[in-house]
Amino acid sequence: MEIKTKRLTLRPIRIGDEKEIHEYAGDKDITMMFWLPNETFQETVDFVKKNAEEWNSEDQTNFEFVILLDGKIIGGCDCDLGHSEDRSYATLGWIINKAYRNQGYAAEAASAVLDFAFRNLGIDKVYAQCDVNNPASFGVMRKIGMKCINDKGTRTYPRTGKTSGEYTCLITRKEWGGL
Repeated sequence: MEIKTKRLTLRPIRIGDEKEIHEYAGDKDITMMFWLPNETFQETVDFVKKNAEEWNSEDQTNFEFVILLDGKIIGGCDCDLGHSEDRSYATLGWIINKAYRNQGYAAEAASAVLDFAFRNLGIDKVYAQCDVNNPASFGVMRKIGMKCINDKGTRTYPRTGKTSGEYTCLITRKEWGGL
C-alpha cells in the first residue's frame, strides 16, 4: 500500500527503515515527541519491528507510515485507533526530520493520512494533540482543517517529568474536504 501526494509518498513502516528513522527519532532536540524511540538505536529497531508487524495483524489499530521525499524517509505519520475502545475515532500524529521542516511536508502527509483514515477505517472523527510550545504542529492541525476543542489540557513527559500545556484538535468526516 502506498499513498501518493503531490510531492510525497507514504508507505507502511518496514524492517530496513531503522537508520533513516533514527536520524530524526534519535535527535535529542525532539523532546516534545516523548513516544519516539530516541534513546538508542536499539529502541528504534524495536519501534520499527513492532510497527511493521502491526501492518500484518488482523487486529491492527496503529497505521504507522513513513514519509518519503524523492525516495528518502524524511518523517513519519500515523493514524492510531488504539485510544478508542470501540474504534470509533483515531488519533493522528506526525514528525518531520528537522532538515525538512517548514516546507509544508507535515501538512501534506497528515492530510493524506486523514484521507486514508476517513476512506478506509470507518471512523467519523480524528483527533490530534500537541504541546502548547509547539506552534508548528498546531499550525499543521489548523492547516488541515482541524479545530481546537481544548486548549487547557496538560501533558507530562515521562523522561523529564516536566508538565506542559496541551492543545487537542478535532476534525470530523463531515468537515473533511479531502485532498
